[in-house]
Order: sequence, then C-alpha cells, then structure tokens
Amino acid sequence: MKDQVPKSVLKGVPREGDGTPAEQLTIGVPMARIVARKILDAPEIVMLSQPRSIAAEKFRRLKTVLMNLEEHESPQVIVITSATPGDGKSMVSMNLALAFAADGTGEVLLVDADMRRPTIERWLSPAPTLGLSEILSGHTTLEHAVLDIKGSPLRILPAGNPPKETAELLASDACASFVGGLRKLYQRIIIDTPPIVPFSDADVVGGLSDGIVMVVREGVTPRGLFLQALQAVSSTFVLGTVLNDTTYNLADRHLYHENYYTRYYDRDRKK
Repeated sequence: MKDQVPKSVLKGVPREGDGTPAEQLTIGVPMARIVARKILDAPEIVMLSQPRSIAAEKFRRLKTVLMNLEEHESPQVIVITSATPGDGKSMVSMNLALAFAADGTGEVLLVDADMRRPTIERWLSPAPTLGLSEILSGHTTLEHAVLDIKGSPLRILPAGNPPKETAELLASDACASFVGGLRKLYQRIIIDTPPIVPFSDADVVGGLSDGIVMVVREGVTPRGLFLQALQAVSSTFVLGTVLNDTTYNLADRHLYHENYYTRYYDRDRKK
C-alpha cells in the first residue's frame, strides 16, 4: 500500500508489547507491518475455514449482488450493521471482506468501527493495540494502525481502545476526512459498526458510505426491531438485508446441497 497518509508525531501511544515511547514508531517501518498478524482458525470465518462450502458460496454471491446492484452504482464503502447484538454482523463483515479481497482486483480494507464492543480483533493474533480510535483522536496515523494479514490480501484496521465519546468521534470532521482518504487508497472498504437500534454510530458512518447492509438472524432478531432498524437509517441507502443462520424447511435439503458440492469438487480434483 502506498504511503499517502500524512505522518504525525505520536504522543502517548505505547509500542506494541514493550512500552517503548510512541514517538519512536515514526522512525523506520511501522510496527503494524513488522508484527505479522493472522486470522485465527474459527469455524464461522467460512471463507478461510470452509472455502468450498455452501456458506462460503453465499458470501461470494453477496459480493456479486453488491457489485451489480441495479438501483445504485457498485458501492465502494459499505457499512454493515444489525438491529441488535448477536445477529452476526461482524462475522458477515469479515467474510464479505475476505470474499472481495479474494478477487485480487484491488486492495480491500476491513474497518472495525464498533469501538463500543470491538469484535474483529478477537479473530486476530497477536491482538492489536492501535486502531481507528487512535487515528480519529490524532494519536496515530493509518500506516501505524492498519494490519497486513498473513496469507491474505485483506487489510484490517482494528477499532482501537474505546473512546469516551464514540458517536461524536465518528461524526467529526476528522472521520469524514479520514474516510475520504481511504477512498483514494482502497478499491473496497467494509465497515463493521455497532447495532443501529440502540446506537447512532451506524447511521453516522452511513453518511460517509455508499450504503448499509442490514444483518438479521433468523429466529433471533425480533421483527419489530428489524423494522425499527430500517427506519433508523436516515443518512444513506439500505443496499440489502442478509439473513443469517437460516435453516431449510426440508430436513434433507441442506444435506442434498452439501453432497452436491462435495461431489462436484471431488470430480474437479480428479481431472
């Protein structure tokens, strides 16, 4: 990634792991590049753990749908949110970002803007200590916080340490300028945000994006809260809804599809 982000002196931000003064991070290669990160082997990250599964194909299909929307130009900055916690928005954000990155047609950045309760960092090892909150508060710059992921073309910007005023930070001119700068650096930007019903963060960031994708969990998300979530979007378009954790009506339908995919790939390997 080209270094197009202005450098600034870091104040009060510790070096990851050894307590060295932050000012030294501006000398040489940023620590975010030196410390190799990897995405943990988690079953819900199907784009890595089960790349030939039906679940992984669903995320590739979601990527294709978003790239070919009739009503809107292919969105560059996509906000992911949900009505309530536990609907799976962060899981969708990670898998969708990996699906876009797998194309190899341009750099993809996953931003964890859920600074209230970060989730993306739970899938990273070693855990990051700098992120979006430090950038927006002026304590660090992008090149010191964005992470290269081992074995993946995806880049990840963690949430960082929870700030005192999350919504105000996201609504600041610094955030608007920052997202505008990201548009010049990355072909696709996926932004994970807090649930939109209790918090305004997703709608605030939505105003800087090209649209919002709403995640709904079958049998968990109350219908009333889902409708409330849709009504809470005032800053941008709702690009679509992802139905997470869905089950088939017929008991053997899932088995049929899994067997079909297994036979298809087995036949492909024999060629």
